[in-house]
Formats: sequence, C-alpha cells, structure tokens
Amino acid sequence: MNETIDFSNFGTDLMRTVQDLGGNIVLINSTLDGVASLRNDFSTEIIRDKGLLVSAEIKDAFKAASNSFQGQKALEIRSRKADFTEGDIDLEITLDDIKKAYRSYYGWMLEPTRTEAEVRDNPFELFFIRQIIRQHFQFVRTKTVWKGIYNPTPVGAENIADGLLKKFTVARASTDAAAKISANHVFDGEDLTDDNAYEQVNGLAQLVASTREDMLAVPLNFYLSQVSYDKYRRNRRALFPEHVGPADKPTALDDYSQISFVIDPGLAGKQTMAITPKDNLKFIANEAPGVYYINIVKQVKSWQISIRVSVGFDFASPDLLFINDAV
Repeated sequence: MNETIDFSNFGTDLMRTVQDLGGNIVLINSTLDGVASLRNDFSTEIIRDKGLLVSAEIKDAFKAASNSFQGQKALEIRSRKADFTEGDIDLEITLDDIKKAYRSYYGWMLEPTRTEAEVRDNPFELFFIRQIIRQHFQFVRTKTVWKGIYNPTPVGAENIADGLLKKFTVARASTDAAAKISANHVFDGEDLTDDNAYEQVNGLAQLVASTREDMLAVPLNFYLSQVSYDKYRRNRRALFPEHVGPADKPTALDDYSQISFVIDPGLAGKQTMAITPKDNLKFIANEAPGVYYINIVKQVKSWQISIRVSVGFDFASPDLLFINDAV
C-alpha cells in the first residue's frame, strides 16, 4: 500500500540533511535527537548479529606460599548472545503531493525561490525528511527501548525490537546462569503511591546494599518514570516537611550518594524501577548510530524513500542489575 506524507503536521525549522552520492543518500548529521539520546543514555555496541556480550568476574586466587602447585580459577567468563532486528521507514512522495505542498502556504514559506519543477526534482526539504528521521529515532527511544515487543506485522516503533522489559522477564525465568536475573536481585515491592514511593525507592537501593555492597562504590543509575519520580518527591516532602520544599528535585538518593536518578521517557506508564551501571544497558547495532543509508528512487510519478536501520537493546550482566517486581 502506498503511504504519503501529511506535511502540515511537521515543524518549520527546515534544514538540508542529505547529500546526493549517486543513488544512495547518507544521513550526514549523526546527532539527530533520537540517535543522540540512544547513544548518550546507553552504552553503544557495534557488533554483528548474534554477537557476544561478555562479562568477566575476577576471583580471589591468592593462597599462602608453598612448594606445591594448586591451580586456582582466577577468572570466570560469562557470555550471552546479543541480537538486533532491522526496521524500515518507507515513504512515498507523489507528484500530486509535491504540487499541493508547493502551492500551499507552507510551500511559499519554505521554497520561496525555487520553481515547482525544481522542487519536483528535489522535494526532500519541502517534505521535512530530517524531521521525519529525527522523530522516528525518538519513537525508538520512547517506544522500543523498554516496552518494545518484536512483531513484524504491525506498523510502529514498538514492534521493531524487543525492549528491556521483555528481556528482563525472559532473564528472570532463564536457566542459563550467564543470563538469569537471580531472585535476590528483584525487589518484591508494592504499587507506588504518594504515601509509599520513598520507601519503595529506598527498598530497591537497600536490596543492592544487602546483596552487592561492593557495587555502591561505583556510580549507579536508578531508572524510573517521571510519574514515579514525582510520587517519590511528594512522599519525601511529606516525610521531611521541615527540610524539603516543593521545588526540591533530588538527583541522587538521600542515603546512597552513588545512586543517581535517571528519569527515562521510555518508562512512561510503567512502575518499573531498575538500578544498574549505565554501561550495563546496551544499545546494539551493526553500524554506528546515525550513519544509516537511505535509498531514494525516482519513479515515473513519485519518489520512493527507504531508510533501513538495525536496533537492539539488552543488558550485559544480570549480576549488575537490580529491578523491582513491576516489569
């Protein structure tokens, strides 16, 4: 089925974004909002499909000196297969679309010096290709990272790859020690309310302290939604009215200075909370984020544009991951 673009809903901050390279067009600006967010918020791994995520545990092999050799296991390697899926953005701009857009008010504003024939030969700025690509990577950031469920039939970013919540669920039931999230890494909490959010947040942090106290020596991220964070703030204000004001927005937990809050847009609508080092959450692809190829073909009565990207999300080590029971 042919899909056309409703140009009237896109922004007007127009910029050139593509450079003709003889059939293929390369996206030359790799800092589009969604791509930059994925790269900044997650550790990026450029690997082949089914590549290995490797974690190593160094074991204490020291013993008192002696004349006898007793081989000790000093290193334990764990590996998991990481996979990514491919997604397409397919667009078609018909000559009729170009004519209507060019002759509209937006056309006069955006293409005041070019003729209609010139726009037909290069309609990509008029149809906001940069904004379309940026927004689609934002869709990946908000709809796929945490909540994605791979389903190749429907259209939408939430269907192009499995998100971290599905990966957590599978890992909790796994029989593979390299992939399993142990039960003692899962906080059996309650639904968050304005009356218990402070206790629930601290409960997950206390689980880290009681199970892996050594992790508190390194920076950790506490991932939660904006609504969950706001419930925490209101509960904290109610508990300590003499010390906390309405404008107070803590960046770290009161009793755990190494654990910093990360309000994740992908957790909107979820009460999921997770504590882990940033490097443990992986954005996986088979090429550098933002350097994706766009194939543009001029047909008799339309332009057809196809953008293919590879995406995947996973965690490297379950030993460094703590979650609540709301995935």
